[in-house]
Amino acid sequence: MQSSRLSRWSVVLAIACCAFAQAPAKSKAPAKTPAAAPAAANLTAPEAPPAKSTVVEQIVARVNDKIITTSDLESARADMMAQMQQQSQETGKPPSQAQIDEANKDLLANLIDNQLLVQKAADLGMSADTEVILQLDQMRKANNLASMEDLQKAVEQQGENYEDFQQSIKNQILQRKVIEEDIAPRVSSPTPAQIAAYYNAHKTQFVRPEEVQLSEILVKTDGKPASEHDRLKALADQVQERAAKGEDFAKLAQKYSEAASASTGGDIGFERQDQLESSLAKTLFALPVGGVSPVVPVTNGFLILKVTAAHHAGQETLEEATNEISNILYQQLMQPEMKTYLAKLRQDAYITVKPGYVDSGAGASAAVDITHFQRVLPSDLPKPTDKDKKNGGFNVGGGGV
Repeated sequence: MQSSRLSRWSVVLAIACCAFAQAPAKSKAPAKTPAAAPAAANLTAPEAPPAKSTVVEQIVARVNDKIITTSDLESARADMMAQMQQQSQETGKPPSQAQIDEANKDLLANLIDNQLLVQKAADLGMSADTEVILQLDQMRKANNLASMEDLQKAVEQQGENYEDFQQSIKNQILQRKVIEEDIAPRVSSPTPAQIAAYYNAHKTQFVRPEEVQLSEILVKTDGKPASEHDRLKALADQVQERAAKGEDFAKLAQKYSEAASASTGGDIGFERQDQLESSLAKTLFALPVGGVSPVVPVTNGFLILKVTAAHHAGQETLEEATNEISNILYQQLMQPEMKTYLAKLRQDAYITVKPGYVDSGAGASAAVDITHFQRVLPSDLPKPTDKDKKNGGFNVGGGGV
């Protein structure tokens, strides 16, 4: 299930794409960045102010006409640690101190690159107002909230400023649009020969347990009066019938589902038989790829599931592994394009960094992990065969199986 706080997703986007830029920034005034500092100390605050003075906020960096503050940096650090904690819960492996230090080292560079992408969106005349409204409404429905005012209250109860929350969503959408519309089209799809070569070199990577990839539509009854349940069941039946007849499941999910996965067309990733309730597992594993389940009553509503892919136990064939390999190779091909693009943005920007802080994006080049980058690839590109399952945070409604 997806993490629901959009600030969490900003960290994913930063990890995915924003540490690529490594070319030195062209500043109109020289940045006074320390030449070398230990990784763990790269983002330590400057010396404390004199006694009897109170510093509410400090400017850490300027990116053209925008600023990055100590609050921005601390918020990004908190989100990074929450993301690591979430991954630790999923994998059972806590992050090492070296991983934490490395992520800390790149926080400021990520914020700078995110800001450059937002500014590029403005230069390209991109807008995100409609998408922000839709995303907020999906969040409202996924949390079973009656109105947008209730959503605002829920956000503020978590200690967040609602206007800042909306702006964070808008910035993330604009960053994604720049990547989808101005960067991704420059990257060629992997060739059949490249896919075959990768498969032959990594065959053990494609030895699978039996599992199916699922998408969901959840019609919620949670928090709704019992008098509404019959109507909601009838709605679920109608949606299931349309899906079974071949109507686009992702679009139906986006329109009718009240699960957190609605924004990604209902995709909830792969499940093994032993991860599902036995009767449901029997039904789903008997369906062909593309098959749609009957309406399944669950504790919080009515659930409809579609099998979108399947892994049979044992060695996958090249044909079965092609989509996943295409996505892996596309991410690898995207790396140099992202690096070049962000380096150009930095070269044309006015960037200054406060002494005591380090912009790692202006230093030597480094390899970048973009395993989360599939969330911002164009919709017509191959999708990954496995999705991260994120839990916790805001927007935890959804049809868990």
